[in-house]
Amino acid sequence: MSATVLIAEDEPMIARILFEKLTREGHAVMRVASVAALAEALPTCDVALVDVTLDDDGIEAMRRLAGAGTLPRAGWFAMLENRAADDGARAVNAGAAGVILKPFKPTVVAAKVTTLLAAVLR
Repeated sequence: MSATVLIAEDEPMIARILFEKLTREGHAVMRVASVAALAEALPTCDVALVDVTLDDDGIEAMRRLAGAGTLPRAGWFAMLENRAADDGARAVNAGAAGVILKPFKPTVVAAKVTTLLAAVLR
């Protein structure tokens, strides 16, 4: 199932790895590195992968955007470091479909995206 995936990540190497894997999976992929760019691109995507430290607090940014009715069609995942596990609960409470722990395996991220798309965009 092909979709538009938005990667909101300010670390270029992480964004590149995800971009390459998701593109190979057949998705149209966009990359942004700030909350302002995230807000602009979010309505045009099916799934977003959002770094929780984006502009200091990607979770709060997603909470505000959801309150304004700006969300991806299928949902979003919070990407966080293992040591920030409490951010996982905050992200889910803010509406995230789940979390992606860094370091991650690109195949696991692609599988999570596929599973979310299959569940939501039938």
